[in-house]
Amino acid sequence: MNRIYYLDKLKPADRLVLPKSSIGLVQHHAIYVGKDNKGNRLYIENAIGKGVQMVTESYLFRDGHELTRIEPFVGNQYQRNAAVRLAMQSLGRQYDLLNFNCEHYANSVQHRNSYSNQVGNGIVLGLLALVLGVGLSNK
Repeated sequence: MNRIYYLDKLKPADRLVLPKSSIGLVQHHAIYVGKDNKGNRLYIENAIGKGVQMVTESYLFRDGHELTRIEPFVGNQYQRNAAVRLAMQSLGRQYDLLNFNCEHYANSVQHRNSYSNQVGNGIVLGLLALVLGVGLSNK
């Protein structure tokens, strides 16, 4: 089922989640921060090899992937403004797959808690594969 998202309804500190590939197993997270003086929507993402950077909408959607979901910021206007300030203060911070990836970044902005469910799930799946591999090799 294709969902329609209206990006013109975004509010600063809302999160966009996009697939990193056509199969959609890994998701990319970016925070909407507002518009520039030309009316272009701007986002902050944490990208491999680049770190936390501000990007335009055309750059964010450059691979042609459709939006998976929007996660609205939950909080009052004061909290929303504080989240955007935090998003901006993170510009230039280095990417780290296990400790500070795009999901860690988005969660730190929206929830003040840096965590990544994708990393946790990956570790669990990796350990499960290891245990199954060792178990099967012992037969």
